[in-house]
Amino acid sequence: MCFDISPAYLSCKKKQPFVSLGLLLLLVVFFSPPSAYSSSMELRENNSPLSLSEILKRAVYQNELMTKAMLGMQYQEKIEIQKLDYSGNPLKTDRLEFLVRPGEGFLLSADPRSGTLAMRKLSTQEIQKAQAANMVSDYLSLKNLLPRFALSYEGMGNWHGLSSYIIRFDPKPNQPYQSKIEKLINSIQGKLWISNEDFSVLYVEGRLPKPVDMAWFIAVVDKLDVHYHARKEKDICGHLPSFFDLEYRLKYLLGQTHVRQVISMKDFKLPLPIGGD
Repeated sequence: MCFDISPAYLSCKKKQPFVSLGLLLLLVVFFSPPSAYSSSMELRENNSPLSLSEILKRAVYQNELMTKAMLGMQYQEKIEIQKLDYSGNPLKTDRLEFLVRPGEGFLLSADPRSGTLAMRKLSTQEIQKAQAANMVSDYLSLKNLLPRFALSYEGMGNWHGLSSYIIRFDPKPNQPYQSKIEKLINSIQGKLWISNEDFSVLYVEGRLPKPVDMAWFIAVVDKLDVHYHARKEKDICGHLPSFFDLEYRLKYLLGQTHVRQVISMKDFKLPLPIGGD
């Protein structure tokens, strides 16, 4: 269940390795450079209420800006992977902490059965090559994720003192998919908290309302809980990723895989100007 990117492998478009859900979320949500977004943000006129479509359009735009900006920042990242028993008690824990510099990304390969970890440092160009080789997909970017779900506006709320729009998402019946990962993603329900100030995604919670068959009756995901937090960093506009928590349980004929992956990010810094200390 490891995801390997070697120079030779990058040139091969036919191989389709299995990518763990935690790895896919890590790579796409935090490290994938976004494509250009054609619509511009317009100021709200006369403080009139925004439609759901307008809220989402602005959130997608802000998410694209944030993802692209992160490739030019330096920050500390910590990754923790726990192998759990059926009840969720830790059996084995691995921790990694490192500094991400501007233009870098880190690819985490994990085998949740053994709890082993491997890490590779990637440049922006290598990440783009991986995308071009169809080794990673951007279907978890906000602009591609939202159309997969039935969306509804639940009103204004408050998240840690910040005014926010609350958007509910539910699975669409008979939503098409091209992989087991997409099938699993399509089955999640939950809510988004979107900042009323800058339209950053502040918080996400998601879960599986019912088990999902991954290989007929042989393998079933019966638990998937996702939580994402953002935080406003000092001297940096917008809210940046702070905490990502994913727990999933895959049951199969001869056993199960129960894993929790926690990613925390902090100390974001803009690159120093030429000649800066």
